[in-house]
Amino acid sequence: MTCDDIIREVENSNQEIVPIGFDLEWPFSFQTGSGKVALAQICLSNSVCHLLHIHSLNKLPAAFVVLLSHSKVKLVGVNIKNDIWKLGRDFKGFPACQIVENNCVDSGTFANRVLNRSCRWSLERLTAYLLKKKLDKNSNVRRSKWHVYPLSEEQKIYAATDAYVSWLLHKYIQEEEDVRNINK
Repeated sequence: MTCDDIIREVENSNQEIVPIGFDLEWPFSFQTGSGKVALAQICLSNSVCHLLHIHSLNKLPAAFVVLLSHSKVKLVGVNIKNDIWKLGRDFKGFPACQIVENNCVDSGTFANRVLNRSCRWSLERLTAYLLKKKLDKNSNVRRSKWHVYPLSEEQKIYAATDAYVSWLLHKYIQEEEDVRNINK
């Protein structure tokens, strides 16, 4: 239902392109490596971030796939394509290749192009550089048991912050590009 609501919002938007801050979380163990994706975070405004706990699903809901592959949607974030590839590995039938090609904007690449730089960015470093803010990347939360429901308040804040900051960075970089284009 959440994805259906977001799809309606995207389709009713007068924007040609709707940027959506997107991120994933999954459990990690030094013994077993990366676990299956547990949480998808979606943010398309200043006021709401959606946390979708998907770990227990065998197949992603059709509305979720439609949203991520919608022609007006651009999923934004640092190293966003890696998250989409991870979804494709963990959920058979997910059109990762199509979404990577058509619906992803890597914020680090975008920032480098607009700012004429050549840096390898993390979300934390790009946030510090452009927004002059420090992200709390507490390793206890980052490496927590994302597959266990319900999530703790700390997990919810951490996850929502990553999606929100991804959205905010994209908006900031886009505004910078618009200003530079006007000045040309």
